[in-house]
Amino acid sequence: MKGYGIRSPIQMGRVLVGLLMLLTAAGCQAPGLLATPKPATVESISLQPGDLSGFQRCSASGDVNAVLKGEKSSNPSEYDVASTEWAQWSMQGASDAYFVAYGRTAGDCAALSAAGTGAPSGGMMIGLIVKFNSPARAMRTYTAGSTLLGFGPRDTTFIRLVGGTVTTGPQTGFGPLSVIGSGIVTGTTYYIAFWQNKVFDSYLIGYDVAAGDARLATGRVNDRIR
Repeated sequence: MKGYGIRSPIQMGRVLVGLLMLLTAAGCQAPGLLATPKPATVESISLQPGDLSGFQRCSASGDVNAVLKGEKSSNPSEYDVASTEWAQWSMQGASDAYFVAYGRTAGDCAALSAAGTGAPSGGMMIGLIVKFNSPARAMRTYTAGSTLLGFGPRDTTFIRLVGGTVTTGPQTGFGPLSVIGSGIVTGTTYYIAFWQNKVFDSYLIGYDVAAGDARLATGRVNDRIR
């Protein structure tokens, strides 16, 4: 059959050399073509829209400076406490923090406002991600049991007091410095997940969020820490 196929070893060699050159060129270009993963930030790690189905992001969400600014004008007494806490955390090596809230309805989000009841009726999950200058400082602050923006040891104590379940350490699936708890009070389900991973301390609290959904959201947050 003339005009079709490779008709000699020389042609075969040329084809192989050509393929090799193409593959080599592609290999040399690959590093430049591959997108370099962006460093994780407190905002990128925090709860995202896809983490909780049927929930909407609340306007109260924002970085720690924005949250403090909002509290200064709406709730001066809370601002005094929170700003003092953040100053202490900063001295312990905290460099950034991000608060986020997701409500099932707009009314749930409104519960966070100064005029709100503070008690969501449809469901809510709030989170706080804090970044430190080093893993050692993140570990030290986590084990110290400090409080920031309302997140702290009293949440775990509350779960225990109402007869809920609390799991700590490796059994949580989130590392040696971690705790997951859940309990029910007057028909309301509470969920907490606090843990340290690398340079981040993470805190999540759920109100009337299905246990499976809360656990899935927690896993997604942890997976974004890199």
